[in-house]
This record gives sequence, C-alpha cells and structure tokens, in this order.
Amino acid sequence: MKILIATDGSRHSEMAYSTLRALKLPPQTKFMVMTVVPEHTFLGGITLHMLRGDAAAREQAHKAQDEKAALLLEQPAELMRKTGASVETIVRRGNPAEQIIKQAHEFRADLVAVGAKGITDSRRFPLGSVAQKVMKYSATSVLIAREQTAKIRQVLLAIDGSKYSDAAGNFLLELPLPLQSHVVFVTSLQSHVATLIKMPTLDLDINQKILAELRSIEEDAARNLMAKTVQQFQDKGYDTESIVLRGEPAAEILMASKTINPDLIVLGARGLSGIEGFLLGSVAQRVARFSRYSVLIVRSPKS
Repeated sequence: MKILIATDGSRHSEMAYSTLRALKLPPQTKFMVMTVVPEHTFLGGITLHMLRGDAAAREQAHKAQDEKAALLLEQPAELMRKTGASVETIVRRGNPAEQIIKQAHEFRADLVAVGAKGITDSRRFPLGSVAQKVMKYSATSVLIAREQTAKIRQVLLAIDGSKYSDAAGNFLLELPLPLQSHVVFVTSLQSHVATLIKMPTLDLDINQKILAELRSIEEDAARNLMAKTVQQFQDKGYDTESIVLRGEPAAEILMASKTINPDLIVLGARGLSGIEGFLLGSVAQRVARFSRYSVLIVRSPKS
C-alpha cells in the first residue's frame, strides 16, 4: 500500500502520523511525506515571489523556504521509518490542496492522510479548507485525522450495500486493521413507512400493527445486508457488533459515534443514492465535516 502524508507542522498533522502508526501497517507499506510552500499564482502566472527584490534575493529566499520545509518533514519521516516502512519526502510549491491532489496522483497513492485543520485555519470551523478540498476532489481514499491515537480499539464502519461501502470494508481488511480492534457496523434505514402514521385511517390499531411489521422486516433486511461484511471480519478474527439505525444517515452516524466513541469512522465516498457524477456524496461530506473523530473516506476501486 502507498500512503501520502501531507503536513504543515500543525497539531492536526501530528494526529495524522499517530493514527497511521496506530494502524500497525505492514512493513511493505510505502510512505511519501510532503509539505507545500504556499504560493498564490495571479493572472499571467505571476507570483508574489517573482516580485520580491532582485534575482539573487529571490533565489536566496526560495532556498531558505525549501530548507525550512525540508526540516519540517524530518520528524514525520523519521516516525514513519520506525514502523519499518520505506519513506520518501518531497517539497512542493503552490496551492496546498491542488499540490496534494496532484502528488497523490503521481505517487499512485492508495490513501492520502491529512489533518482536519492546518496552522492558518480558524477554530470556529470544524474542517479546514485544505482538508475539505482534498476530501472532496481527490481520486483516492482520504484519512482526515482529528485525534491523537495510540491504538485503534474501536472502529465504526458504515454499511449501506453500495459498492462504495463494500470498498470501505475491503479497504480495512487489506490494511489490515489491528486484530484487537472492535468493529461496529452500522446501517441507517430511511424508510417511508413512518408516513403511515400521518395517513388518515379509521383503525389506528391495524395501522400500528402494519407499521411494526414493516419495521421488523426492514431491520431484518438491514442485518442481512450487513451479514456478509460482518462475516468477513469475523473470519479474520475481529470482534464485531451490528447496529441498525433509523433516520437520516449522516445525522444517525454522527449521533451513534458519540455513544460508540470510535478511534476511526470509516465509510464509502458515496452511497446507494449517490450520483455517479459527484465526486463525494453528501453523507460522507457531512460526517467528515462534523465528526469529532478521525474519518476515513474510501473511494471505489474503480475511481
């Protein structure tokens, strides 16, 4: 597996390193640690760097920035080398989100790891601008780190029967997750049976009986939906639990996470209702934006 780690030296970047180390990835994993020297390009290809002083001064400033960036990469690179994996480092210049996405493509990364916020992001916003753009536009799976994690004990895996949630389950098995991880599978039913309550009827008892039967049938179908993936994890020795939720998926996943207290929430980039032309589904976006926990968004293998 090839993993690109983007860092700006912030506290949240350190959370990304700790989460990856907690996953206990195999030594054949290949890491690339990168940082981006921010550089805005104006119309005509002009940058502020081009307007500062003479050529010699610009070259000196450019060299100083690159040296500072290279020093920034030393700590995370050394931390990842301690896992036994091979590690490369690279410094890019330009728009941070664009450069991260471009480097992920060139590196053929299976996963991009970023902190939820950068040094310049406001505390008022739950997700920083770079993380948000990488999450939305990257063609590869993305880990958004929000906590310092020493061990992966609890994992919440959202399942909806789509190829994207299947890909999420397969991604975790291929990592693989540490065997001590407790994996909680959740699915959320957005049924229309509740509308029966609002329908005019002369026999409320019969109406309630039909509603209860439909709920039971739905929940059985939901558990059957999860059964295949659950069995795959049990066959590998993981301790598992299945929960059927009822309501809007993103809201229910976020609510359930407060009870489960996972070290990691994992879900597919899109669900059954996702439109193929969209790069990221609304459920994945909302969970990643408002979760208090680290979130792994898995793209379909065909992405």
